[in-house]
Amino acid sequence: MKLLKLTLKNFKGVKNFELNAEGKNLKVFGDNATGKTTLFDSFVYLLFDKDSNNKSDFAIKTLDENNNELHGLDHEVEGIFDLDDQELTLRKVYSEKWAKKRGSATKDFTGHTTDYFINGVPSKLKEYKDKVSSIVDEDVFNFNVTELF
Repeated sequence: MKLLKLTLKNFKGVKNFELNAEGKNLKVFGDNATGKTTLFDSFVYLLFDKDSNNKSDFAIKTLDENNNELHGLDHEVEGIFDLDDQELTLRKVYSEKWAKKRGSATKDFTGHTTDYFINGVPSKLKEYKDKVSSIVDEDVFNFNVTELF
């Protein structure tokens, strides 16, 4: 599996970012607080619904200057991979759900949804996870990544 491109939209404060890996080995360098961990978190989130610390309850929402969540944004990560000379696109979109109760003038926040896509086709969570696990084993991935740090 080779990463061709990774795209982030409203992910952990990154409004829009595109990494064109083109299937090559990459090293990411930068000062503290410049987005290196965010980039890696997005990749791990795309594959396993976790961050680089193996947490599934981490915050991906964009915050304002006062550290308040910005509402109404979709938080999205998309990866395009070369898998044995076949292109595979995986995408996740994390969104807020808002509903207007009968008789109310305003909408109320009711939770979040995550939409999964395989090659642009909406997929159920199980189908998405099955696809990812057929490509890479999470335990093997975590073991190899741990060796790098």
